Amino acid sequence: MDVLFRRRREWIPHWRQRHPNGMPEQVTFGTTEEEGIEFAPDGRSFLTSIGTRQSTLWIHDSRGDRQVTSEGYTFQPSFSADGKKLFYLVLAANSTSTIQRGSLWVMDLATGDRQRLLPDYLMENYTVSQDGQRILFVAAPETQNRGVWLAPLNGRSAPRRLAASEGLQAFFGTAGEVFFAAQEKDGNFVYRVKEDGSGLTKVTLPHSVFYLYGISPDGKYLAAWVNSGRTDDTANAVGIYPLDGGSPTMICDACGGRGGSDEPGFLSWSADGKFLYLALWRDTPFAIPLRAGRILPPLPATGIQSKADMAALPGAKPFPVPGAFAGPNPSIYAYAKLTAQRNIYRVPVP
Repeated sequence: MDVLFRRRREWIPHWRQRHPNGMPEQVTFGTTEEEGIEFAPDGRSFLTSIGTRQSTLWIHDSRGDRQVTSEGYTFQPSFSADGKKLFYLVLAANSTSTIQRGSLWVMDLATGDRQRLLPDYLMENYTVSQDGQRILFVAAPETQNRGVWLAPLNGRSAPRRLAASEGLQAFFGTAGEVFFAAQEKDGNFVYRVKEDGSGLTKVTLPHSVFYLYGISPDGKYLAAWVNSGRTDDTANAVGIYPLDGGSPTMICDACGGRGGSDEPGFLSWSADGKFLYLALWRDTPFAIPLRAGRILPPLPATGIQSKADMAALPGAKPFPVPGAFAGPNPSIYAYAKLTAQRNIYRVPVP
């Protein structure tokens, strides 16, 4: 008996496998996405919906809302600290991973000029330095360039690999340090290393991490979704961990998640440290103003338990667009609009 299946991500074509121990065989091919399976009574063909999706990026600033990309599938927008440039990824045509990976582009928002950067690399995560001169990125692990890399954006020198392990997320710290999460045999762990590649050490945390959200603007704390080792709701805790080894502050007990490439991070800060951005439970992002020298607003004694708790934080305001990627301040943000074109096809089964 053959079993027909579609892998997790819709970009992946359909496959078949003889039950119970047959080798998987690809049935459909191409860069289109496919959804749904309905077999004909004779079992010699099936119906499926085949088509393409497009993701265009829009920005909101003092000029209002406008579309800034029109071709391909664009995702993970990020503003330069001065708000003058927009970085983003364009999905690779042959990408077959459950995690979206793409090539890096930058746009001058005043002129509309755009440029592809680092064409030899596919990325799944990246961070631009506050001075806009360097980029830290995680390269696709299935390529020869796997690992965590640091590169100048002016192209005057080659990218430098900081770690060859399978990186997950990476962020700039202060004083020339870089932090990244990497997948190891016994879990995911956070490391710190100098930008010149020296001094690689593991950050001491009480648990392994599921996701590293970022480093505070003062470089003293990291925000992470941790693996507490428990089976109740606290297994999904999100916390702020001091890098000097002090006690963590729990943001919430049961809100951890990685989000998607078309969604903003669950927790981040503005480059100047004046705002905390929260999008817990993949909900509408909120911008929360911070007092000078503080990295968190006053939190409920039991942590944030709901969207209502986020809205009740002092000065909290939701972004008008659910999937907003914040810029230098809450008045500037980017967001994606998704469109799809589909038709029903009959596919013969070999």
